[in-house]
Amino acid sequence: MDLPLEAQANARKERLAKLRGMKRKQQDEEAADPATSLDSRETGAIDASAVVLSGRNYDLETKAPKLGYDLAPSENLETLEAQAASIAIETRKAINDEDTADKTIDLLSLQPKKPNWDLKRDVDQKLVRLERLTDNAVARILRDRILQSQAAAGSANPENLAELVRQREKEEEKEEEEEEG
Repeated sequence: MDLPLEAQANARKERLAKLRGMKRKQQDEEAADPATSLDSRETGAIDASAVVLSGRNYDLETKAPKLGYDLAPSENLETLEAQAASIAIETRKAINDEDTADKTIDLLSLQPKKPNWDLKRDVDQKLVRLERLTDNAVARILRDRILQSQAAAGSANPENLAELVRQREKEEEKEEEEEEG
C-alpha cells in the first residue's frame, strides 16, 4: 500500500549513506596529509580558514552563517500594503487641498441659472401628452361650431364651410396675440 513511500525512504537512506561515506573519505584524506594534521595537532584548534563549509545557511563572503535575508523577498515588488499606503497619502493630500481651496463658497455657483429648471424638467414630459389632447379638443370644438353654424344657416354650402374655418382661424390668431401681448 505504501510502496512509493517506502521506496522514497529507501532512496533517501541510500543518499545519506553515500554522504556519510564521502565525509569519512574526506576525513581519512586529511588524516593522511601530514602537513595539515601536524598544524592542527600542534595548535590544538581547528584552523577556520582551512575548513570550507558549504550550504544554503553559510555565507562564503563573510565566512559566517547567514542570519537572515540579504534582500527582502518583496523588495522590488509592489505589495498591497505599499499600494494602500500610497492611496492613503494621496487621499490625505487631496482632502487637505480641498479644505484649503473651499474655504469660501461661491453662492452663485451653487444656484441654478434659472430657479425653475427642475420644475420644467418634470413638467416637459407631461406637456407633450397635454398638447396632443389640447389639439384634439380644439379640432372637436371647431367641428362642433361648424356644424352649429351650418344648422343655423340651414345650408350645407362648401363655400360657407371654408369661410367659417377661415373665420375661426382668425379668431384663434387674435386670441394668441392677446395672450402673448
